[in-house]
Amino acid sequence: MTSQLSANITLWCSRVLTAVICLLVVFFPGLLRWYQTLRSLGPYGAAAILIGFYCCVPAVLYALRCIDRLVVNILAGEVFVRDNVSRIRRIRWCCAWVSLVCLPASFFYPPLCFLAVIMAFLALVVSVVKNVMAAAVEIREENDLTV
Repeated sequence: MTSQLSANITLWCSRVLTAVICLLVVFFPGLLRWYQTLRSLGPYGAAAILIGFYCCVPAVLYALRCIDRLVVNILAGEVFVRDNVSRIRRIRWCCAWVSLVCLPASFFYPPLCFLAVIMAFLALVVSVVKNVMAAAVEIREENDLTV
């Protein structure tokens, strides 16, 4: 029961976040201009943030789509299946992509360095989860063959 609730909350949050990212695609330049009135971003900071954001959006939306499908599979009782391992692998690559985009952008706006490190760490964590899930799938398939 608790896992179903948690999965449903995750599904809801991923869908809300997808909507927020889609809205940001439209309103981000205006929000960035407003932010610049509060804090100076340096000569290339705003451009680095803007270019980095739009380069990361496809990977973020794709990762959110993978999360959505992964949670739908889990809610349907399909947990230890190869499709889920594949989705987790794709999420890892999306995290790595965001990290790689933010790293060069951090030369123009240094705080993006923290995002690059965080996303690299997240890619590493997701990679471990993927390896655990792949091992679980292999064990399940082996057990299915012996029964």
